[in-house]
Amino acid sequence: MSLAKDSIYILLSNLYSKGMAYLFYLITAILLGTEAFGILKGLLPIADTLTIFFSSGIPPAIAKFLAEEKDVNINKYIPILLSMVLFSIIGFLITPYIKYILGGHYLSIDNSLYFAIGLCIITSTLIAFSRGILQGLLKIKHLSTTWIVEYTVKVILVFLLTLYFGIFGSLLSISLSYLISGIFGVYLVYRILYKEAKLKLKLQKIKNIVKSSIKNIFSDFNLKVLKYSTPIALTSSSYRLFGDIDNIIIMSIMGGFWSGIYGYSSLISRGIFMFASAISIPLLPRISKTKDLSILKNGIIQNTLFSSIFVIGCLFFPEIPLKAFFNVVNPEGILCLRILAISSLFMSYYTLISTTLQGLGYAKISFYIILFGIILNIILNLILVKLYGIVGGSLATLITSITIFLVGVFVILKKNRNL
Repeated sequence: MSLAKDSIYILLSNLYSKGMAYLFYLITAILLGTEAFGILKGLLPIADTLTIFFSSGIPPAIAKFLAEEKDVNINKYIPILLSMVLFSIIGFLITPYIKYILGGHYLSIDNSLYFAIGLCIITSTLIAFSRGILQGLLKIKHLSTTWIVEYTVKVILVFLLTLYFGIFGSLLSISLSYLISGIFGVYLVYRILYKEAKLKLKLQKIKNIVKSSIKNIFSDFNLKVLKYSTPIALTSSSYRLFGDIDNIIIMSIMGGFWSGIYGYSSLISRGIFMFASAISIPLLPRISKTKDLSILKNGIIQNTLFSSIFVIGCLFFPEIPLKAFFNVVNPEGILCLRILAISSLFMSYYTLISTTLQGLGYAKISFYIILFGIILNIILNLILVKLYGIVGGSLATLITSITIFLVGVFVILKKNRNL
């Protein structure tokens, strides 16, 4: 299958996933109410960051090594799955103690919610592993369907489970969507490797594969893949953490209600990222192939055209989406939405710059920039949230967004001279 078709499949599935993720937040915001939604908004970035670090950072490494093989042998990758399960169990056990690092209002959150986060980590291993295999086999169409299944199941379940079990139900819907899509992903791998090849996978053969995998869990190849995945996991988890540092610190310092008010504004402003995400996915392979920075320029122009209406709406009519979606119009929330809309615009530009750096082979630089952004954002939020409340959080995020955007522009211009 051509690169263009692969990009289209990923683009469409990504747009669908982003839209459904947005719907997930909207449903929980409506069903939970301000304070409970604020607690959930403070917990989800923790869940996502830990899941990426302990599990979802490994699949790109699997894909890389598998794609380089001439004769595909999936059996030697199964020990990696066992390693992922082992890491996820460690993550599960660590999760309840995260609240002591976060402090503040996180200490008063019931332990059952932290265990629900831990369950998300464990259930993510199967879908993460199958995605790594599918990507390595270049089965992009099949890979795309796993995201569609995951987010469809998540949105269906979150309505029912949140309605009956509150915040715990919202987190449980994520675990179940991971599990169901993981089973689906394994079925796709089986169909590709065995059904299409007209091979039968007998029970005895499965037992032999499992025994062999347990013996090879610390093999040189397994450790090589895990070593390669470490910087990927750190980079991906850092990106996820960066986007919600403000909400985490607001939740810790000010509690669930103000985290909820801020979360409403933050959620609406994130709509801008849907445009940048749609542009960045096909941007990466094109930059990698041509090394032509004029493609980045076109991407920035497209992003500006798509995002400008959204940003202008948030700047001049912020109360309309807040009233329409959440029926909560708070003066601080209105001001935060205006500030966060501008911040999201700068971050959407940086998303394109970061994608370009990866395409040019400078992924580490992109990581260093976002790591600098995380440190700066934490410092500014700790200072400004204490001084100005949730408005201080939005100002900290805006200052950080503009700063890393300018750093990204400087790096791109410098690298452009060397091309």
